[in-house]
Amino acid sequence: MYTRKVKIYAGFERFWHWTQAVLIIFLALSGFEVHGVYTLFGYEKAVMWHDYAAWAFLVLIIFAIFWHITTGAWRQYIPTTRFIKAQLDYYLFGIFRNAPHPTKKTTLSKLNPLQRLTYFGLKILVIPVQVISGFLYLYYHQTEQVGLHFASLSGLAMLHTFGAFVLVAFIFMHIYLATTGTTWISNIKAMISGWEEVELSMDEVRAEAYPKVVRASEMGYYFLDRDGYIRDVNTAWLRIYGYSSPEEVIGRHSSMTRKPEDAPALREMLEQVLAGQKIESRIVERVGRDGRPGRHLLTAHPVYISDKIVGMAGFIVDESKNIEQEAER
Repeated sequence: MYTRKVKIYAGFERFWHWTQAVLIIFLALSGFEVHGVYTLFGYEKAVMWHDYAAWAFLVLIIFAIFWHITTGAWRQYIPTTRFIKAQLDYYLFGIFRNAPHPTKKTTLSKLNPLQRLTYFGLKILVIPVQVISGFLYLYYHQTEQVGLHFASLSGLAMLHTFGAFVLVAFIFMHIYLATTGTTWISNIKAMISGWEEVELSMDEVRAEAYPKVVRASEMGYYFLDRDGYIRDVNTAWLRIYGYSSPEEVIGRHSSMTRKPEDAPALREMLEQVLAGQKIESRIVERVGRDGRPGRHLLTAHPVYISDKIVGMAGFIVDESKNIEQEAER
């Protein structure tokens, strides 16, 4: 498995996550004490601290809504059914046999399909119900005094308590699933530092490796656009032609590398490749920076972007020394 460390979580996102977690846990502890489940702070202090935490939670929600809207992060929670069966199979069975994760986490797509549905439900239904029912319960008599009549006090209490049980169940499930990363603590560390080891597909590994291999290759690499202009070369290509920097050639027409009489052959070769054909091996004459002629072995392949040929790329190997040695013999 190949991985790469990627910045997934922004600073405010991590602050919001951990602050929200602390507040929800504290609200649950103080709230259940208010219901008489146990004694921790004492009834009066539990009520007081529960009210303070509720206001802090409301302020955090307001800032979080503003951040989600201004950054576009709200799109992360749009539900989707794509890969949902694969994700469910992964949680039920695949995770126990080290199966690959069916979805990939990125900065723009941090949540798998089940997480999207879960968080969408929390943000649209559970948390709003908790906040509204909690403040209606807190200020029940004040709302009556101004002529607003909502559900009965006991009804609000039951609704608020049910929501609390849902959030507590979510916390336990969330903690468990947080340990199902590459290591049991990797997801937790990512939410602290913001950086996470993300698994790469073989296509991504190739995309990472090929440019480095090309740059370091002893064979000259080139890329021409559809009009025959040079768009990229590596160090070996520059050395073979006698140039010192890419700026000397990039943006100039490839005909500068050939004799005038060889220009039609170059144009014919480009048209051939743009038609989708490959040139596996061809000896061609070249003209270096100082006008000195030479020969090299050339390969040429069409370059595709979104199934459209956008140019020609390949490698060259200097054959001048081999030809000179054969001539001396």
